[in-house]
Amino acid sequence: MMQVLFKRKAHHSPGPHQVKQGSWPALIATGGIVYFIVAVVALHVLRPELNPIRHAVSNYAIGPFGFLMTSAFFTLALSECALALGLARSLTTSRAALASVLLLYLAGAGMAVTGIFPGDVKSLHPPATTTAVIHWTGASISFLSLMIATFLLSSCYKSDVRWQSFHHLAFALAVIIVLALGIFGILAIAGWVGIGERIYIATSVLWLLLVSMRLRSIAASSNPFS
Repeated sequence: MMQVLFKRKAHHSPGPHQVKQGSWPALIATGGIVYFIVAVVALHVLRPELNPIRHAVSNYAIGPFGFLMTSAFFTLALSECALALGLARSLTTSRAALASVLLLYLAGAGMAVTGIFPGDVKSLHPPATTTAVIHWTGASISFLSLMIATFLLSSCYKSDVRWQSFHHLAFALAVIIVLALGIFGILAIAGWVGIGERIYIATSVLWLLLVSMRLRSIAASSNPFS
């Protein structure tokens, strides 16, 4: 499994050519993340009737301009999968790196499920529809998978010369993401699911964007003739 994903043996560092192969996945990931941010911000303006404190971001997928939110889910899913592919080309192979890449693919799959099965406006308040249950299950899998991946990857960065300078920032963001997910849970119980979800999404999307940009920078600076 490790050699299939990383195309090299365990504990082997990628060569310059392999690192450079991460350039396009990084670019795709960055573009998709930026699209997600722009789409969600635009929907706050286009759908002012939805209270951002009490309504989840996924509620924008129901009603006018719903296609915009659905497309944002799919582009974010694509970004997570592209980032996983790019990291597989850039990181030194290890069990932690393998688990991280698989978790990012799982996060992408979960996000795709949220796009295929929209939630409902009364999300998190029973009785929920079957579609809404599937939606939130996909979202939960995506959120938890990404959270675990952030910690595993921060340990990978620490021992990888190309990523070492990014280690401290990545670890700090991983801690913030865990805190944000905890805040999300607390606020959801209080009925403020919208603001709690937005705090978590903002922190996790920031992590995805910074990692994608870092991957792009590493790939661009790699010299295949060195």
